[in-house]
Amino acid sequence: MPANRLMVRGGPIVTLDPVHPTPEAMVIERGHVMALGTVDQLDAEWGRGAELLDLEGRAVIPGLTDSHLHLLSYGLVLEQVGLAGVRSVADLCDRVGAAARAAQRSDEWILGRGWDQDMLDEHRYPNRYDLDSAAGGRPVLLVRSCGHCTVVSSRALELAGITAATADPPGGRIERDPATGEPTGILHETAAGLVRAIVPPPSYSAKRRGLAKAFRLALSAGLTACHPDDVRNAGDFATAWQLYHETLSETGGPRIRAEVSDFAIDQALSIGMRTGSGDRMLSVGAMKSFVDGSLGARSAALTEPYSDGPGCGILVRDRAEFMATIARAHSAGMQVAVHAIGDLGVDWALDAIAAAQAARPGLTLRHRVVHAQITRPDQLPRFVELGAVAEIQPKFVTTDKLWVESRIGAARARHSYCWKTMLDAGVKLAGGSDGPVEPLHPLLGIYAAVTREGMEGGPANGWLPEERLTVDQAVRLFAVGGAYAAGQESWRGRLSPGMVADFVVLDHSPYTVAPQSIKDIEVEMTFVAGRPLFVRT
Repeated sequence: MPANRLMVRGGPIVTLDPVHPTPEAMVIERGHVMALGTVDQLDAEWGRGAELLDLEGRAVIPGLTDSHLHLLSYGLVLEQVGLAGVRSVADLCDRVGAAARAAQRSDEWILGRGWDQDMLDEHRYPNRYDLDSAAGGRPVLLVRSCGHCTVVSSRALELAGITAATADPPGGRIERDPATGEPTGILHETAAGLVRAIVPPPSYSAKRRGLAKAFRLALSAGLTACHPDDVRNAGDFATAWQLYHETLSETGGPRIRAEVSDFAIDQALSIGMRTGSGDRMLSVGAMKSFVDGSLGARSAALTEPYSDGPGCGILVRDRAEFMATIARAHSAGMQVAVHAIGDLGVDWALDAIAAAQAARPGLTLRHRVVHAQITRPDQLPRFVELGAVAEIQPKFVTTDKLWVESRIGAARARHSYCWKTMLDAGVKLAGGSDGPVEPLHPLLGIYAAVTREGMEGGPANGWLPEERLTVDQAVRLFAVGGAYAAGQESWRGRLSPGMVADFVVLDHSPYTVAPQSIKDIEVEMTFVAGRPLFVRT
């Protein structure tokens, strides 16, 4: 499989095609959808010489897109100490200790990711002293789940030259003991770069292995396309492009459509590339720019102070420099994707996009605001006016709902993660995971968007139930939404005649199971351009 022609039938098919939304059968040929209709009709017109894919009651939906993740980082993290789900500092230290005992050298770095202080029994941040006792003096660097806060050991601080006298870098903060002024090991935002700069980078071959592993995982999750922000992890744009090109070109290797993002303008322009360069398997996406940090780490930039801590977060850029960068990217024909979580960060993102468009009004580019978690009602019409796409991560709500109201208060929380309100206002949305912050499985994002409950269920009817999406709206986030954000909706995102045959076979349809069961649906097969690149065994 596949033959030159493939007939798909025998189960529910959801196409998102307005003319044939739920056909009985679908015909695939030369990597494209050729026809939709009844079994009898398509058998008569297309059946001769066609191979049959009998769904046997299984369901088909269009291929899904993760509009924002870090795929190379995801693959590399799979080789590090996994800290997602740790429930105590003691558990975290046990995992660090196991890695230290397995280390081959006394100076080997222990790297990990996934801890969340709000999920720990002790309800505190881990610190350098916790890591020192677990790692036996080795340098340790553990990234919080959000990626915006890092805890390091005393040896790591020593190697980086960080002491009580070290000044906070621009856009970052070194957390210090209030009594002694000594660093605690917690580094916020750009401060983590002081240590990251001395961590031995993974080899090129390790990056290749990690990326291939992440590709295979993505296909097994039903992803047929992704917008990875990986240039910083690769080193530079040319290296990232080469990594993706080689991995996608490998004979018998995984093939998933990738739109490489997160680059500096000059890196892309120096090799003659801009947004849209490439082909339908590998293309140039958006230039990434950061404004603020994360809500969980209290570094998202807010217009009013946090309810459970001092300050309004961290703006990681100089405003004038940020505005100039976005304007230059727009003028060069580059789509931009601005990381903005707090409402002040969203203001900055929208202001910069508006100014860039005003300076070059003839250019039509779908700029993106990544995350847009804390928004105000007055900001939503600006998204629509500017044609800005909000790239959201529904899975965040399964954990963030536990502490959002304490972090920012009930009034602001009401306008946070407000996806239904955004859609009703006309804001274009695209769904993603921000993996490895969250698992890259899009069905978990669909579950979260539909239920707004935790992974174990609850609260009843979901957190802020008025913001729940229908199953169809949630599927469209990850199918049509991702394609639209990339300007590719004319040829992918739906299963319409003439469009590419990217689709997923599921053991159950998300449209018919109980909403709480969506997260348990299994991906049986994933097709890209009509070829089965993942088959569950």
